[in-house]
Amino acid sequence: MRLKLLALDVDGVLTDGTLYYTAGGEEMKAFNAQDGLGLKLLARLGIELAVLSGRGSAVLERRLDDLGISERRLHCHDKLSAFREICASRGVSLSEAAFMGDDLIDLAAMQACGFAIAPANAVAVVRDAAALVTRATGGRGAVREACEHIAARMGTSLAALYADRQAELVQ
Repeated sequence: MRLKLLALDVDGVLTDGTLYYTAGGEEMKAFNAQDGLGLKLLARLGIELAVLSGRGSAVLERRLDDLGISERRLHCHDKLSAFREICASRGVSLSEAAFMGDDLIDLAAMQACGFAIAPANAVAVVRDAAALVTRATGGRGAVREACEHIAARMGTSLAALYADRQAELVQ
């Protein structure tokens, strides 16, 4: 089976799940540069990227812009419906899509996809539903590890993809 789309949750997957607020109420998040490069390299394999998050913020929008991820559903509380909608709009069957999540809100989409992924810090029921549980935790290389795994399934490596066009990539 060839994967055509990878959809990701944000808090607990692209970040460590910690919520930071400034005194003025502005939200801050920390993202992992290695995760970002992994996603950019995976996109070079023709895998479409999407983000579904129950939350939304200017800092998240900025990070997704930096990564070139235009397919996003923020403030999304029905991730299964949104995931189905994204797949249908892209002509991708659910069995050709992967979903990476860490908490109960992600579970239905993970159960519907062809390849479910959870970071090590996911809640137990989500880890149990995943075909791949990364050794790394969210925000600490879990997404990069998932990207490496997917590239290997496709017969290549992120290192090989990087060597091919390193000058064009910015983390």
